[in-house]
Amino acid sequence: MTTTVPVLPVSDLVRAVAWYERVGFSVRVLFEGYAILGLDGAELHLNEVPTLPPAGESVSGAYLRVADADAVHAHWSAMGAPTIAPPEDQPYGIREFATEDLDGNLWRVGAPIAGGPADADVPDETPLPAHDPAPTVDVPDDEPVDAPVDEDWYALVSEGQRCAACGLVNGELAARAIGAQVRDEAHAFGELLATADDDAVRVRPTPTTWSALEYGVHVRDTLSVFAERIIRTLAEHDPHLGWWDHEAAIEDGFANESDVGAVVDDLGRNAAKLSEALRLVTDDDWDRPATRRDGERMTIEIQARFALHEVVHHTADAQRSLASAS
Repeated sequence: MTTTVPVLPVSDLVRAVAWYERVGFSVRVLFEGYAILGLDGAELHLNEVPTLPPAGESVSGAYLRVADADAVHAHWSAMGAPTIAPPEDQPYGIREFATEDLDGNLWRVGAPIAGGPADADVPDETPLPAHDPAPTVDVPDDEPVDAPVDEDWYALVSEGQRCAACGLVNGELAARAIGAQVRDEAHAFGELLATADDDAVRVRPTPTTWSALEYGVHVRDTLSVFAERIIRTLAEHDPHLGWWDHEAAIEDGFANESDVGAVVDDLGRNAAKLSEALRLVTDDDWDRPATRRDGERMTIEIQARFALHEVVHHTADAQRSLASAS
């Protein structure tokens, strides 16, 4: 059988892979600057081009033929893909919609209309299953810039509650999508730090409130710690994880002297490290337990959700610190 495979240019391979994983693709092979992904029987290649023009100038794209365009549209939209054109019956016998990836590569996704001229061209496939929508994590408009945070994060995560300070409802996202979401959120946090004024990013709004850079250093370290803990929980029976004194790691003062670019790079690297650890988790592993201080129980799923909350919550904290510094 002869097939064609689209090769799409992307500006940041890690970020692009995370986006495609979110909408349902899986990584088959990952090289330096190049990835091969799959979705059911379809194959897609991504080629990293750091000098790629902005998304609005992209002229690349691909067409995906499926059995149920509405089901795929609902799934991709729930995972954050924009709708360029909604599902609509076309005169050539295809019901299709249009979207684009983070680099502006256009995707048209179509399914044959029953009895239409294209009906016989597409094999009978099972539509994609429905997935939980990705959470909205924007800072609430009614929160003051220096909003205090005094919440039981363990309860927020383990019970799937909504965090009043960052807006994340952790239980809304399917466990299998957490790794990709962490990578996307860490990328957004890195962009926030990279584009901020180098002086403003180091300003503490109050003596007891961290600067945006200190929040970035904390999240960088948190991602590495939780990646290692998840690997331990996979490898050991109910390990005791101990306690990491994250406050002391910041209060020595050196975090605020860090190079911003290095912190941004490490954020992406550690997010990828955690995502790779979560790739090893099977459906039967999410409930594997570990113990933290005071007998606090943390399954692999709770650890993953805790790490996601750390990234989202402290991105909001960093935004507030930057707002106070301006």
